[in-house]
Amino acid sequence: MNREQENTGVRVLAGLAGVGLPGLVAGADRLFFHAALYSNFARDRAMIDALDVAMARPEFERCDIVSLDPRTGADWWDEFRGVLRQDMPAATLQREFAASAAFLDTLASRHPQKVRLYLTAALPLAPILLVGDTVLAGHYLHGPVPAPLGLWLAVTADVADLLDRAETGAGPDGLPPAAVGAYRLVCECVAARTAARRLA
Repeated sequence: MNREQENTGVRVLAGLAGVGLPGLVAGADRLFFHAALYSNFARDRAMIDALDVAMARPEFERCDIVSLDPRTGADWWDEFRGVLRQDMPAATLQREFAASAAFLDTLASRHPQKVRLYLTAALPLAPILLVGDTVLAGHYLHGPVPAPLGLWLAVTADVADLLDRAETGAGPDGLPPAAVGAYRLVCECVAARTAARRLA
């Protein structure tokens, strides 16, 4: 990490694995996930355990999860399917969505007071994870490398304040530049949740 990254709290990661996501999740009091699907989490025992550890803690507040409805039928669906998993047959991708949905349903049934699930037909612009005081943002791009293996931003910020600003319509006035950038990502999460249908 260079000196500028240290001063702003912004890091660039080569792959989501570089942040130690299960450890961050286990220690977080608030989670908000906005991504197309979560089949990678469904196959990751460390992530499953971390979610259970976080939600078992009395101080844990809530976990909002927005996922994409694969039956959206939107004009952009065929192209976006290729962005998610290039060259993956449609039937295989449907199985990935089914694994994601089963994982989320199981998580919500184990923690019904802590998990809120949302399904959206809106185009997800980026995978964004709000984990405690960290904003993680990847990219959906054309190419054979899926989002979890791409470049990710990790921004340390007062996520609770940014969520409050985004939910109440307050702007980023007075925030330093890195927090303004993080605020944009938090606003995208709130917008996705607002446009989605609540499942649990």
